[in-house]
Amino acid sequence: MEKIKDAPVQEGEEPKSNADIVEEVLKTEVNQSTFLRNVGLKSSSNNSGKGTAVVAAHVRDLEQKLERLELQAEVMQEEMAAIKLKAKEYEAARDKELESCCARSLGNRKRS
Repeated sequence: MEKIKDAPVQEGEEPKSNADIVEEVLKTEVNQSTFLRNVGLKSSSNNSGKGTAVVAAHVRDLEQKLERLELQAEVMQEEMAAIKLKAKEYEAARDKELESCCARSLGNRKRS
C-alpha cells in the first residue's frame, strides 16, 4: 500500500484516496486471502469483486465516521477553551470584588 500511496501523481490527476488504495490492494490480495473467505466476505472466486466492493465501502464508511468524530472533537475543544476563558474571567471578577470588599472593610475599621 505504501508503494501505491507514495507513487508520483501524474499531472492533472488527483492523488488516490486511502479507500481507493485499499480497494486496489484488496483486488490483488483478495484471491489469496482465506481470511476474507472465513469471515464471509468472499464465498467463491465468482464474487471476489463483490467482496472487495463490500470491504471498500466499509473502509469509506469508517473514514467518514472518523472524519465526523475528528470534527466533533475539534468543536468540543473550542467549546472547552471558551468555557475555560469564561471561568478565568469569572474568577478575576470575583477576586476583584473580594479585594474591593476587603478594602472597604479595612477602611471602615480604621475610621472606628
